[in-house]
Amino acid sequence: MLIETLAAVALMSAGGGQERAPAMGGGQERVAPRGDYRESCSGEYVNRGRLYADCQTRRGDVRGTSIELNRCGNYEIRNNDGLLVCGLFRGDYEDSGGGRPGGPGGGWGGGNGGGWGGGRASITVYENADYRGRSASFRDGIPNLGRSGLNDAISSMRVTGEWEACSDANYRGECRTFSDDVRNLGNHRFNDRISSLRPLRRGGR
Repeated sequence: MLIETLAAVALMSAGGGQERAPAMGGGQERVAPRGDYRESCSGEYVNRGRLYADCQTRRGDVRGTSIELNRCGNYEIRNNDGLLVCGLFRGDYEDSGGGRPGGPGGGWGGGNGGGWGGGRASITVYENADYRGRSASFRDGIPNLGRSGLNDAISSMRVTGEWEACSDANYRGECRTFSDDVRNLGNHRFNDRISSLRPLRRGGR
């Protein structure tokens, strides 16, 4: 009996250590690690041992950023001006040019408050109808939902502002505009069909 008790205490001590980043698996982890980056970042998720999030800069812009979790086992993850960091290790930006994908004939507007959504749009998408199941929140355009684990797997969403949802990556294929919450995308014949999302500026694209 004494041996069993000592073994149980040892097992509890081994498993009761500090809560660090999730174990590095080959697939997508379900829970993002804790850290004060959550106070100024959104849409965080872990895929193949890497944490992705949309983080605010000191100017209030939002940038897509990521960091390798195996570098952060002994450090808390923080947001440093729109970039995920831990200890002396700096992550990477996942966007091009301040979170505003560029390119001729479209993309994000710059300067004088232009651009998609005016900085106030946001959307939370859910894997199941009635706002249930796995979810992710975004304030910036997402040209490819593949890394989020929700590509072609969205069944409901809560919308602030006006958003364009497209059936293919890079805002291609069939696209529809949503400005209200959608409890069941099946009613719009768009269930499990969304591969890219972006907020729309007032008055159109």
